[in-house]
Amino acid sequence: MKQVIAAMVGMFFGVVLLGGIWEALLKPLVGGGVEQSFLYPIYGGLILLAGVNAGAAVILYNEIKKLREEIQTISKK
Repeated sequence: MKQVIAAMVGMFFGVVLLGGIWEALLKPLVGGGVEQSFLYPIYGGLILLAGVNAGAAVILYNEIKKLREEIQTISKK
């Protein structure tokens, strides 16, 4: 659970707090402004998606770890 929260906080930090820096760097290249404000809900979705990805990775890691331990106990018998 800690990994999920950390991933979501990291994504929030990268998208929202560093967004001004990204905008300053990319605006001369890409352009945009108020007419692209429809992208803001997508940013929220990206933050949630980062949490889902981290959660799935944690679950898979724990299952693989359990299987590895189970295989080791079977092979020792």
